[in-house]
Amino acid sequence: MEIPRKISKVKIACFSGTGSTARVADTLQKELEGRGVSVLRSEIRAGNFPSGDKEDLLVLLFAVHAFNAPGIVYKWIDSLSDNNKEAVSAAVISVSGGGEMTPNTACRASCIRKLEKKNYRVVYEKMIVMPSNWVVKTDDGLAIRLLEILPSKVERIADDLLAGTVRRTGPKFIDRIFSRFGELEKTGTKFFGERIRVNENCNGCGWCEKKCPANNISMLNGRPVFGRECFLCLKCIYGCPGKALNAGAFKFIILKEGYDLKALEKRMEGIQPVPVEDLAKGFLWKGVKQYLLED
Repeated sequence: MEIPRKISKVKIACFSGTGSTARVADTLQKELEGRGVSVLRSEIRAGNFPSGDKEDLLVLLFAVHAFNAPGIVYKWIDSLSDNNKEAVSAAVISVSGGGEMTPNTACRASCIRKLEKKNYRVVYEKMIVMPSNWVVKTDDGLAIRLLEILPSKVERIADDLLAGTVRRTGPKFIDRIFSRFGELEKTGTKFFGERIRVNENCNGCGWCEKKCPANNISMLNGRPVFGRECFLCLKCIYGCPGKALNAGAFKFIILKEGYDLKALEKRMEGIQPVPVEDLAKGFLWKGVKQYLLED
């Protein structure tokens, strides 16, 4: 289905912790600007809430957290103006390591409801798959394929958005239940953030304080101190230049190898790709396999 809509200005609002969603946003921005569309970029972080810019289309991008959007994304939507006399078109694009399958099919539902209450007409939703950054590491061969296919996936999204294609999905009932339970994570994130540990590698550079999208870190006597506003994005732990931060709780979610897309690309330079079918085996990777092999 297509509806007529002229798009000359797009706002991309993006929440990204460890870089995957930012990579998607960068790719989409480049694609749209290459087609003559003016793009406004808004990074979703504490204290950076919506401006009065008027766009033809809002694209909301976020990493899936516990089958939902991170709490900061809900706060960002709540801060949107209520004064839209005419409905503004919106697209909601989620980014996950598992793809569009159980338990993630309801991950956009709460955001969409909130946007509709703000008089946004959500005309498009989509899942982009990127390497997993928690609990289970994506095999390097599979991860590099996800990065390599990203431009073509984004190109198709841009085609749809500019053509007026309407794409809405229906979450599975069981995933709506998962989504409800997943909201409990937002309490656990505060507990996680408070208990991040600083090891002997810390040199007091303040990188974590500057980069934390929740403004949850402050420097005291040259050492980071953690509050209760954490969103569990893992940016500080994976991004610390000195590898000085460790989880003090829920340690099982942290990948021992770390998470760095540029380092992954460097490791995989010149390596012959293995067939997707040989890498994406088992139920856990079913959504990733489907994503990579779909037309």
